Amino acid sequence: MSAAPKWLTATPLVYGENLQFWDRDAGLMCLGLRQLGQDSRFVALGETTSVSTTQPLITGRIEDFQDPDWWRQWGATGVMLNAWGTPRYEPVARAIKAAGLRLVVRLDSDGCKSPRLNARRYYQFMRLSFEDRGLAWPRLAALAKTALHLVSRAAHDDGMCVHLGHADLITIESPLAQAWFSELLFRLGRVDLADRLRVLPHPVVEDFRVSVEVVKPPVILAAGRWESRFKDTPKLIRVLGAVLGRQPDARALVIGPGESVVRRELARLPAGEMARVEFTGPQPHAELARHMRGAQVIFCSSHLESFHLVSAEGLCCGCSVVGPAAIPSMHWFTAEQSGTLAGDRSDEALIAALEAELAEWRSGRRDAGRISAMWGARVHMTAVAAEAMRLVGGLPISSR
Repeated sequence: MSAAPKWLTATPLVYGENLQFWDRDAGLMCLGLRQLGQDSRFVALGETTSVSTTQPLITGRIEDFQDPDWWRQWGATGVMLNAWGTPRYEPVARAIKAAGLRLVVRLDSDGCKSPRLNARRYYQFMRLSFEDRGLAWPRLAALAKTALHLVSRAAHDDGMCVHLGHADLITIESPLAQAWFSELLFRLGRVDLADRLRVLPHPVVEDFRVSVEVVKPPVILAAGRWESRFKDTPKLIRVLGAVLGRQPDARALVIGPGESVVRRELARLPAGEMARVEFTGPQPHAELARHMRGAQVIFCSSHLESFHLVSAEGLCCGCSVVGPAAIPSMHWFTAEQSGTLAGDRSDEALIAALEAELAEWRSGRRDAGRISAMWGARVHMTAVAAEAMRLVGGLPISSR
């Protein structure tokens, strides 16, 4: 390394040679900090300690992550840790603080991190997670885990609070998520942690921006991992089919892996509606930006999301957003003439919200340039990195 990094960004995930690590989350935050002149490095798990000569990357074993001397050797001011406040990664947070570094813990959460806040929502998250992982008896397993975490603080909440207690700053992705998680911390008697909680959205690649040369036709775009139960692909296709059946000028574009699931659901639509839904499969990130520039509306059909990065990327490309009120970030994304919030996740509510949003575009009440400028200033990677530096700027190195 030619110079000591000022801020490291880190995650306890195994690094793989794919662009996903640099297009989002801790990797993209590292690139944003570097754009601001920081000699930042992205730290992830690997088989050995290694410092890349081609990328701003450091890898180490989980045992290294739990060693204060390992963190101290990089000469950093602090670490932005994407470890979700999870109890099992508390030793990592403790090691960073023991090394004398500042610590920012990113929650990557909708705020409902305990059944003490909302047992039904917590159960739903667990069930969907277990279903995605192919676990046997996912409903029973989710019910058991939810009950355990509700009955025993020691099973989860106390460990989460110990993890967060090492942080100088705790960040969460949207204002409503901040309110929900603050309420949880109050219930847990940890007002001190709520005082350290701030909103910091996920960063978006700077290439996601509006193009004045591209006319935005009435295209509804949805992108995601459609094999995941979280995304609710059957609802996505049902709602799109219903909207297209009533909006003859509109089209839909569905992007992402999960072809067998998408094709199965498309086959249930009438032929006329099915023909106006284009499914591309996975797309390179640059192609996703191009498709968003040619769309009016980003649609989120998910059960739950911590943020929904696709919506933030679409806003930067001058799209508006439609999604359910059950997802906290949707309140923020749609609040300033940049979308329509569905009151619930029923097909009827989502159909009505999409039709209302298409009508806003037809009437000229949506301004792609204004939407892009407003949200780019909030979520482009350099904007998020600058906000992170502003938030940590006044923090002393604590002895917590």
